[in-house]
Amino acid sequence: MHLEEIKNLPQKVVRDLEGVDHLKVYLVQDYNLSLLKRMVDFGLNIFGELGMDEWGLVPQIRHGNVFILKEEDKKRIIGLAILMRDWEDPDKAYLFDYAIAEEYQGNGLGHHFLTAICENLLEQGFKRMSLTVDVENMPAIHLYKDKIGFDIVKESKDEYGKGHDRYIMQFDLDDAQ
Repeated sequence: MHLEEIKNLPQKVVRDLEGVDHLKVYLVQDYNLSLLKRMVDFGLNIFGELGMDEWGLVPQIRHGNVFILKEEDKKRIIGLAILMRDWEDPDKAYLFDYAIAEEYQGNGLGHHFLTAICENLLEQGFKRMSLTVDVENMPAIHLYKDKIGFDIVKESKDEYGKGHDRYIMQFDLDDAQ
């Protein structure tokens, strides 16, 4: 198993959170079956049946960008982000999945995790990031729009079927610095 540590995480801020020490963001470039199972279980726990299984996650690790947030010496995953390059705009990364474990939400980890990811994507040569979010998911919209700086560029009715409306949001990665 090979995890490449992203060193730009503002660790001093994360360490100051009560009860949370030694958090690091990792770009998953290889995996073993144990890590793969933990990532799948994390996604299923957060997203239910809509979470990514092994068949979807392995190609994302091989051909996309998969980031995890975890304590340095622990196996438990605290955050997961899955991104892919936009085929129509190769300078844009699309955030496919993003989650922080429920018991860690509300402590600023989502902001720090996503900021570290944005900085890494910029280093990889990406210029923009986009995502979709449920129009009723106010905590996520607050994170993306108010804390990171994403703009709502469109509202897509029935994006994932009838009644599943989404905002399409975009962020200029130069603003992450």
